[in-house]
Amino acid sequence: MVQIITDSTCDLSRERLAQIGAVCVPLTVHFGDQTFIDGENLTAEEFYHKLRTQDEIPTTAQPTPLSFEEAFQKILDKGDDVLCVLLGSKLSGTVQSANIAKESLESDKIWILDTDTTCASLGLLVEIAAKRAKEGATAEELFHEMKELSGRAKVYCAMETLKYVRKGGRLSGTAAIVGTMLNLHPIVTTEDGLVINIAKAKGKKRMFSKMKELVMANGVDESYPIMFSQGEGSDNLAKLKECFAEEFDISDCLDGDIGPVVGTHAGPGAVAVGIIAKK
Repeated sequence: MVQIITDSTCDLSRERLAQIGAVCVPLTVHFGDQTFIDGENLTAEEFYHKLRTQDEIPTTAQPTPLSFEEAFQKILDKGDDVLCVLLGSKLSGTVQSANIAKESLESDKIWILDTDTTCASLGLLVEIAAKRAKEGATAEELFHEMKELSGRAKVYCAMETLKYVRKGGRLSGTAAIVGTMLNLHPIVTTEDGLVINIAKAKGKKRMFSKMKELVMANGVDESYPIMFSQGEGSDNLAKLKECFAEEFDISDCLDGDIGPVVGTHAGPGAVAVGIIAKK
């Protein structure tokens, strides 16, 4: 049997991960001198409350190699193989920590996939991998299959406010003020493993339709579900789904919560969509 391991940037709740049989190795979140384990002693709701009420933006840190080593060992002790489906190595040192742990254990039963993505598209890949593992795919089969799919995984995240991009130093105060006055909403994606700004939409209605246009431009492999995520933005999520339902069957869509790594810069109200694009 193959056990799927991921990290806490996948937008899937602990309850959902337990349902699909996946294990999460969480990142760490620092608010000043306070340290939290993402998803363990810091829920998404608590994170966004702190983000709104504290002046300084938080920082995040990758899991330690020891965290991965302990997770790996529990699975190996049961006689199972491991497939790690992790956020991109250009965004975090999480993959590096997993590789150090693998080298320490000297096991050929551990497979580590650098997906080059995060957020809703990472969660979607984890869901697919967990389903295929239950169907009996081997670790090697799963690794190569998921590597191919990760090359087609796309994520688009739209921001309700420019406040947190500005606080993080990624936008000047003047640009943020102008953008707010013009009611602009940035939309970001991952490209070659890095987060880039791909579009700006004026007004929320245009924000939702622009996200749909970007997805349709890729073409969607509808043999896989679409995943939607939100960062304390349930109203925006509902409207985004309404927009997508005009073109897609989203009856089997997946839902998630945008975590601290993306949420720190995207801020409350952000929404994201993850898909597998056509070949």
